[in-house]
Amino acid sequence: MSKAAEDRIFGSYLFKNYANKGKLEKINQVLTEYRKTAKDIAIYLWDIFFRFGKFPHRKKINIKHISSYLSERYKYVCLWQVYDILSGYIAGIQYKFANIVFNSSLSREDKLILLALNNVKGWLVYDKDEIEIYERKGKDIEKRTVKVSEFHKKLAKKIFKYLLGKNRKPRFNNISMHLDGKVVDISKKKENKAVEFDYWIKIATLEKGKPIYIPLKANTYAEELEGEFLNYCQVVENNGRVEFRIIKQLKKKEYIPLIDEIAIDLGLNPLFATSKGDLIGRNFFDVLKAFDEKITKRMASLQKRNIRPRDDKKYRQYVDKLRDYLKNEINRLINRLIKIYRPKKIVVEMLDFRSPDLSKRLNRLVQNFGKKYIKQKLQRLQQLYGIEIMEINPAYTSQECSSCGYVDKKNRKDTQEFECRACGNKTNAQINGARNILKRSSLGSLHLTKKQVLKILIERYLERLKGCKSPPLDILKGNPYFKDYLRAVSTHFEAKDQALPRQSSEKCQGTLESILNPCQGLTSS
Repeated sequence: MSKAAEDRIFGSYLFKNYANKGKLEKINQVLTEYRKTAKDIAIYLWDIFFRFGKFPHRKKINIKHISSYLSERYKYVCLWQVYDILSGYIAGIQYKFANIVFNSSLSREDKLILLALNNVKGWLVYDKDEIEIYERKGKDIEKRTVKVSEFHKKLAKKIFKYLLGKNRKPRFNNISMHLDGKVVDISKKKENKAVEFDYWIKIATLEKGKPIYIPLKANTYAEELEGEFLNYCQVVENNGRVEFRIIKQLKKKEYIPLIDEIAIDLGLNPLFATSKGDLIGRNFFDVLKAFDEKITKRMASLQKRNIRPRDDKKYRQYVDKLRDYLKNEINRLINRLIKIYRPKKIVVEMLDFRSPDLSKRLNRLVQNFGKKYIKQKLQRLQQLYGIEIMEINPAYTSQECSSCGYVDKKNRKDTQEFECRACGNKTNAQINGARNILKRSSLGSLHLTKKQVLKILIERYLERLKGCKSPPLDILKGNPYFKDYLRAVSTHFEAKDQALPRQSSEKCQGTLESILNPCQGLTSS
């Protein structure tokens, strides 16, 4: 794909349709056959992948042998969509493969070779005996060619197959149709004809030469956005209803940053806290609680009557309203944040937010929809304004003091209050987390394990304070995070004590208190 193609920004916008029952039935017939064909194409592509170790180039794929009531044009439209979905899935596996290698106990050389195999997608089939690896040497990148042993090839295959087993492959039972000019034609209304409708979609059906025309009303929000509508639409089935979305290529907006960076901590009460000390979306949780009460009550009623939630119109309406609220509120609050600060970079934790005060069902809905909408919004900011989005590992951001760096489970009293047991710093727990997220951006900790992150945080804390401002020993002794450090210090001085004569030993013997806080014995002169 060219750089120009990569830089293009697309939006998908719902246009209300006024198709009659007969037309919608024909659309559903196409959708059913499209999904069946998509599954058959996926089976064929996976067969190629496991035999040759990769998908073929899309222009070299021949699917004429795949039986379908779709026209050949329709089949190839379906092929490109399935191909993109499977390629995206493999890209996700590739990312997780790198994470496993980064966090492993393998030697540096073995890691570099496995990462190189991952880069060339040589998980299942790699016929060469050598591979090029890249290693950072100061500010420079060094390239060298090394041997690839059977050990590396077998380990790469083992890791890849493990990830395939852990991550469900895409299923195409409920796929939407992404249709281009090969099978659809989108046109604006003509003067003095059917003036009550703004757009028409001409769409091919299973009957050759018998397309149907779908009337649409304009989406005023989409119309106002700068850009150009494309001859491309998505046909989506949403709770049994067929929806039509038109794609618009958006124009990148001029954006002058006012600050270098800002970090946001995601929660539910409120939705966001910033490293600047803002709490944004304070009523968010109260609205979710109201949704939770309605959905839980409806679920109880359905269970008594032995009705599945998806078969109940009222339940589907509640879920649709929740989804719309999440999307609109997330967009509104992030837009407000951008308007106030205009940052060059936004630092966020890896997204995961839920509350023990909500039902399992609502937590799952919020988790699924909320994560999706926040990621989409941040991605759109990156595309439209060029804002850099940096994601960090959130390990211990809720337990670390943003003032002194002391890490302790007991620092966080509850979801709202944070009080450091070492320096006494008191602040809102989410604001403290946001400030830690900002600091964590310098750590580059996304690929580190929790244990590795903790080790770095403790070393930084002890190095920064050099003991003079350390907390009392009884606090450190009660903190399991410091047990390895305390044990190492104690062992070191016991060995030193035994090696010295008694008189010298008495002079240099130090208690843990004096080691950890050498300033405590000083008196003012």
